[in-house]
Amino acid sequence: MRVVEVTAPCRADLAGGTLDIWPLGLLQDDAVTVNVAIPVLVRVQVSTDAPRGKVIHHVAGLAARVLTHDQAHTGLTAAVAFHFAPHGGIRIEVLEQAPVGSGLGGSSAYAVALARALLALKGDLMEDHRLVATLRDLEARVLGTPAGTQDYWAALEGGVLAVHVVPGGEEVERLPVDEVWVGERLSVFFTGIVHHSGRVNWQIYRRRIEEDAGTVEALGAIGRAASRCREALRAGDAAAVGAAIASEWEARRKLAPEVCPPDLAHMIDAAYGAGALAVKAGGAGGGGSLLFWHEPGEGSRITDSLRSVTPDGRPLSSGMIGSGCEVLKAV
Repeated sequence: MRVVEVTAPCRADLAGGTLDIWPLGLLQDDAVTVNVAIPVLVRVQVSTDAPRGKVIHHVAGLAARVLTHDQAHTGLTAAVAFHFAPHGGIRIEVLEQAPVGSGLGGSSAYAVALARALLALKGDLMEDHRLVATLRDLEARVLGTPAGTQDYWAALEGGVLAVHVVPGGEEVERLPVDEVWVGERLSVFFTGIVHHSGRVNWQIYRRRIEEDAGTVEALGAIGRAASRCREALRAGDAAAVGAAIASEWEARRKLAPEVCPPDLAHMIDAAYGAGALAVKAGGAGGGGSLLFWHEPGEGSRITDSLRSVTPDGRPLSSGMIGSGCEVLKAV
């Protein structure tokens, strides 16, 4: 029996999310998404311990599921598994994952980890751009809506990235910034409010394609804020980074009422009251995780203050930057 174990990090998207969904970023000049890989990890173990034609999928604490090829269009695990292992015979153990609905790109990090494990199990390699495009298309098929790419790049590369949207794919820039400097100013808190990014993104997508004036204006403001965030990170200007994140969120809130429901707005106000310099929700908003930009050493105080606001919330990351996807072992 052959066994491969792989980890991949989730991401905190500082600015420019949604522009990575094709073709939204191509509809404005110089679109970029800025994100940071965080040590909220997906860890999977894949082995050849399953009957041919079957994929056994097991998440710790839950009963194992037996998947077949006819589920490849309806579930992400089956879609990825049968794409890279068409004849099945695979057992997947999910050893670690982000909270469901956390808004940190957990499903994409899972897809990256699973794909890398399956490739390693066969001794194959796939160029990163092709892997990202493949996983994006598999996810879009399962969801029935367009999918973005920034989550895959964070999971693959780690660190602090600017993902530039250009014709033919993406150009991924690793920003020359001290990762410790970023990590000591960035914290992530899971609100316990599960978000559904596909619903929100589809509304935004449809309105932009229909050239709704408010949506066009808001996405333009998001793009400009992301460019400022990138430049501020390159310059090591903490105040400008915070201002760009705050500006991005203000523009994002205008995209749809679901982006910032009352419960989430209450928590954001509480975070500012505890000393946060900038706050935004991860991913499409609507719930999930909140990202805080703050002075060094203030992250714990801010996240602790939110525990009194939501009994289901908890800190997920503070003071660290995640490394990229890693194949841990192959037997």
